[in-house]
Amino acid sequence: MPKPAPKSPPRLSLSICALALILLAAIAACGGGDSPMTDREVLMTLKETMLEGLSDYQSWGSDSPLGEWHGVTTGSNGRVTELYLRDNQLSGEIPPELGNLANLKTLYLGENQLSGEIPPELGNLANLEVLYLSYNQLSGNIPPELGNLANLKTLRLDDNQLSGEIPPELSNPANLVELSLGYNRLSGEIPPELGSLANLETLLLYSNQLSGEIPPELGNLANLTLLYLGSNQLSGEIPPELGNLANLTELYLSYNQLSGKIPPELGNLANLKTLLLDDNELSGKIPPELGNPANLIELYLRYNQLSGEIPPELGSLTSLKVLDLYENNLTGCVPATLRGQLEDADLGNLNYCP
Repeated sequence: MPKPAPKSPPRLSLSICALALILLAAIAACGGGDSPMTDREVLMTLKETMLEGLSDYQSWGSDSPLGEWHGVTTGSNGRVTELYLRDNQLSGEIPPELGNLANLKTLYLGENQLSGEIPPELGNLANLEVLYLSYNQLSGNIPPELGNLANLKTLRLDDNQLSGEIPPELSNPANLVELSLGYNRLSGEIPPELGSLANLETLLLYSNQLSGEIPPELGNLANLTLLYLGSNQLSGEIPPELGNLANLTELYLSYNQLSGKIPPELGNLANLKTLLLDDNELSGKIPPELGNPANLIELYLRYNQLSGEIPPELGSLTSLKVLDLYENNLTGCVPATLRGQLEDADLGNLNYCP
């Protein structure tokens, strides 16, 4: 009787197993099997790169709970929620490992001597609400990955050496209240996308190398109180849409190359206290509507090409303390009602009306 043929080996099962082994080997080779860094490991990396030798950080590396380490706050689960290392003589570069602090809500590294670029890994901090890196020596571009910080409310990168363009992705965090990028080396145009930041109250872009025109979309920022665009290379006309900013208290457009007429719509800014339009190339007459903002304290129009007579409506500015009209082509006289209330006045070659 013939022997039964031997059974074929389970080739399919072996193939699946072999494939799984290959995939596991590949993952291990790429480091994909590594566990994410613990908060303690991240802080120790921070100590090695930025805090070495600083006496305030002797607690770092001890067996004490992380919440007892200098400048560290933790939540009920022991995870790091705040790093407050402001004005602590920190130096070196910001380690990208900080992007592993998944529970971090506030990161204060301002007023130190930090250098190098802002690591794009900070865009992984999904719970971050405050990012304060001001007053350092940071350089390079602003990472567009910061636009991934959906919960961000405050972004302060001012007083550094940042360059390149403002990434339009900074318009993504819908809860952003403060965006401060002043005193850097930023160039290019102001992204019109910033006009979609419905909750923004402070927009500070002064003292950079920004060019192009002021986007009219900024007139959509209904909650804006401070708009500082001065000391740049902005050109074109002042958009009349800025007159829609009903909550604006300070408008700083000085030291640019703005031209055209002063929009009468600026007279709609009922809460305006400071209006700085000096050192531009503005022409035409002073609109009488500038006499409308009852709270206006400072009005700077010096070093322009304004002409015509001073509108008598300026005499209605009962809160005005500073008026600078120097170096224009203005004629007529300044309303006599301002004579006794102005604390600082440069009227050029003009006099008060009788």
